[in-house]
Amino acid sequence: MSICLNKLLKEINSLSPGLIKKIEDLYPINFNIEISTLPNFSLTLSSDNQKLNFFSHEDPQFSLRLDIFEALNALKNKQIPTKSILGDTETALVFFGVLANSSIDIELLIYKYFGDIPALILRKMLIQSQEKESTNNNQINELLKSFRDISIRLDRIEQALLNG
Repeated sequence: MSICLNKLLKEINSLSPGLIKKIEDLYPINFNIEISTLPNFSLTLSSDNQKLNFFSHEDPQFSLRLDIFEALNALKNKQIPTKSILGDTETALVFFGVLANSSIDIELLIYKYFGDIPALILRKMLIQSQEKESTNNNQINELLKSFRDISIRLDRIEQALLNG
């Protein structure tokens, strides 16, 4: 089964003018997307065929393998770990670089094309990942503060030993 992406690509082009032209310069693009808990799917992008396929290409240019947290991070931060790309990494990096430099609101597109429930689920997952990052940053800051305190104490002990 496949879904035609023509309407979605027109919408994306209206949100980020010139993006589709940059992607068309890379045509044809065939790649698989493997997210750990989801069935594999693929994208086919060429001048006459833009489809989301619910099957894997047998001979893709590259494959993207992510776990669910890496996928959410990629959506939120527009960054994909290079270790997750298998195959023609140069084409993959150029393609994802073009997407990362666009001004596409993924949440709005999901709401518009898939409804409010998937958009709310995405929002909730992104908020939870931000809270985890915030908690991790707070823990890191507290650890760094304790290291600074220990360093200051060691410096004072060293000064006392040298002067005493």
